[in-house]
Amino acid sequence: MKITFTTLAYPHLNLEEVLERAKRFGLDAIELRVADDGIHLKPQYPVDKRWLKVIEESNIRVASIAGYARFSSIDINERRRNEDLLKTLILMAEELGAKAIRAYAGRFPDDVESSINRISESLNRLADFSDIHGVYIALETHDELTKLEILLKLFNKLSPSIKILYDVANMIMVGEKHEEIFPYIVDKIVHVHIKDFVMREGRRVFVRPGKGIVPICRVVKDLKSAGFQGYISIEWEKMWIPDLEDPDIVIPLYIEFIKRCIEI
Repeated sequence: MKITFTTLAYPHLNLEEVLERAKRFGLDAIELRVADDGIHLKPQYPVDKRWLKVIEESNIRVASIAGYARFSSIDINERRRNEDLLKTLILMAEELGAKAIRAYAGRFPDDVESSINRISESLNRLADFSDIHGVYIALETHDELTKLEILLKLFNKLSPSIKILYDVANMIMVGEKHEEIFPYIVDKIVHVHIKDFVMREGRRVFVRPGKGIVPICRVVKDLKSAGFQGYISIEWEKMWIPDLEDPDIVIPLYIEFIKRCIEI
């Protein structure tokens, strides 16, 4: 398994500057945020040749694409737009050499069964397309999918080729426990988000590794024992929480912490 970080940590830098950070930290890849705001890259295919050249010349690869397609909407036209977005992201991933694309189920606007039916219908339509292009659709454990029961209900209706982006902190936040979750989803995990946090006055506060309630070393040890070959990605959410500590300080701390966990 290898270590990377999501470019979500660097909303104030352009892609070239983020790639330089990866090189400085001794990493071989980034998790590339691709969103309409175009802070690092917009969801457009083919990829702008300028950025293809920048990535190629950096010798840093794209481990995965962090996209923003969601599929729970009651509006079929909205779901179709998101299906088209995911197709674009799949083509971008193939061009960039990325093996996985982060997608969301989306917040459930009605009952669980109806939402699951809509999500599975959209994603299953795209399963063959992603297979043909050699890219995994990786649903993040986010929103309602932070609850194991709902996550498993959805995956019972999905194509076997659709996988999981395991964000353990999101699941711990809603009361789940890694040691109880992991056996049920280990065979589906293709990418992992790591971040540590504590609860203060009813809100989640992100902290340096080992200072919070996320059992990072246990997660790493279990992934290693399971033969996980993907990336553990440090998710420092400065994009959404601007007052977080400087990622130039925190990301190296996470890298060293995770490396020590791997070696244990």
